[in-house]
Amino acid sequence: MKNCALLLFYLGLLIWNPSRSHAQSADRFGNNFNFDFTGIFDGQIAMNIIHIPDTAIGQVYVDMGNMENKMPKSPILLGVKLNPDRLFRMPLYVKTLSKSYLSYFIPDGSDGVVVAMGINKKNIADYRYRVVENDSTEIVPWSKIPKLEQNYGAKQPYGFIGRFRKPGKLLLVEVKNVKDYSIREGVIFDWRTTLKPTLQGISIFARRNGRLEYGKLKGSEYAKEFDPKTNIPADFKFKQKEIEDIQLFFNDHFGLPYSIALRRIDSENYKTDYRFLELEMIENSYMIYKDHFDYPGKYEILVNRGDRYGPLAKKDILRIPFEVMPQPFQFKKPSTEQVIIVAVVILVIGGLIFLRYHKRSKERLQKSAQEKQLAGLKLKSIRSQLNPHFMFNALTSIQNLINKNNIEDANFYLSKFAGLTRQVLDSNNEELISLEEEVKLLNDYLQMERLRFNFKYDILVDENLNQANIEIPAMLLQPFVENAVKHGISGLKEMGILSIKMKTEHKDMVLSIQDNGKGFNKRAGTTGYGLKLSEERITLLNQLYKDQLSLHLSPGDTGTLVTIRLSNWIS
Repeated sequence: MKNCALLLFYLGLLIWNPSRSHAQSADRFGNNFNFDFTGIFDGQIAMNIIHIPDTAIGQVYVDMGNMENKMPKSPILLGVKLNPDRLFRMPLYVKTLSKSYLSYFIPDGSDGVVVAMGINKKNIADYRYRVVENDSTEIVPWSKIPKLEQNYGAKQPYGFIGRFRKPGKLLLVEVKNVKDYSIREGVIFDWRTTLKPTLQGISIFARRNGRLEYGKLKGSEYAKEFDPKTNIPADFKFKQKEIEDIQLFFNDHFGLPYSIALRRIDSENYKTDYRFLELEMIENSYMIYKDHFDYPGKYEILVNRGDRYGPLAKKDILRIPFEVMPQPFQFKKPSTEQVIIVAVVILVIGGLIFLRYHKRSKERLQKSAQEKQLAGLKLKSIRSQLNPHFMFNALTSIQNLINKNNIEDANFYLSKFAGLTRQVLDSNNEELISLEEEVKLLNDYLQMERLRFNFKYDILVDENLNQANIEIPAMLLQPFVENAVKHGISGLKEMGILSIKMKTEHKDMVLSIQDNGKGFNKRAGTTGYGLKLSEERITLLNQLYKDQLSLHLSPGDTGTLVTIRLSNWIS
């Protein structure tokens, strides 16, 4: 999917550029302003950047009138101008809270100019801007737009946000409409020169004495020497099939997506032994599965900045070497006694057939138990990632209410969130919780979100379901409900409707979530982190419960229906 997205990204830039006639060097930023637009290519939304000469910035309105199926990112019409001689590198979308903004990497330390063509004399009082440094310090709080100016060949005054330069830092410049918070646009300038990813640690799923165990690499038998500055192991090696998966943990890298690749360093076949595993990873951990290193040999994991920025110096690439050793094969010459034993065994072949059948049955049972154990360990890993994700999103909602100075609702939201946090922590070590607890968690969550978006919802539970005694996987529905609220009905406000139903069909339990939003296929960013983890979780649960869970998404032009069926769940 990510390779397809990259292809659409570059295809959009090559096929559609209404200002292609404007002078610009093929490898330089040029005397231009960049404006962020979106367009439809092959039925999918793709990013488009249009370049407007800095001598006729008003041309952006002319180009907008000539476009089909294209629209600006927002009515703010944020424009960015960089050093004309700066090497042109494709900007990258970076997600911040609920929005995605273009990030410009500026290795030469030059400044960036930000203007807002959509801000004028009539609406300047409706807008505010702020500047955040390194995703942590608000150096300019939400303030009025500095001024209107009429430069760069503009035919009417526009909002001038500022000229920015912070060598070695990362700045988020954000503009919002105080009357409609959904109208918000921003840009990220990245002057950081330290591009090498920082490894926090490595964990492994290792098979010991027939059991699968999850733990840190440091302190295990598979690596003894580590670089104290980089945490990179110098002697990471293990026998084939001893380690199932390798999980990498990185320090927080907001605005700095990573590209991860794996290659055989003892092979000359570059095409088959070099694999891109991830092109734009923004999370702080990544799992490399055994399928990628299932053959003996010397390997190297390469982690660097997302490849849209072009090739990096070798010093900026994080390299993690490891070796997969072949299983030892020992052959001993049989003794006379052994030959006699084999002859006797041949005579009693009938007995051996029974023993072999018994042994195979035992091995199948052991393998099944090991696979269930692996699935259980991975489920715990996913749950440990789902809970912080859920809490982070709830805290973001509280922050939004506080930013709106809605203290009363924020206090109510916070009290509800405290109760939810207690529920989540209490069930953290339990894979199954009662249906009654799941309903309460959903109800508390939706009451909180309704404070922000004022939608309608109902939770209908079949009266034949014993809510106190029927158990389901904890937080099974919450990520899908959260996805429906944020990507489906949040923009509809009081017109939004969410319906959750829990019913029985013979021995099956059917759970459904339906909204009247804009449709799953048309939503941007619907494959969020929580939704992705939930889909992986259902796959793992099916390993434990013999394919009893099925997930079905029914998108439509208006609204989306998510159905989860738990087969033979009710006795």
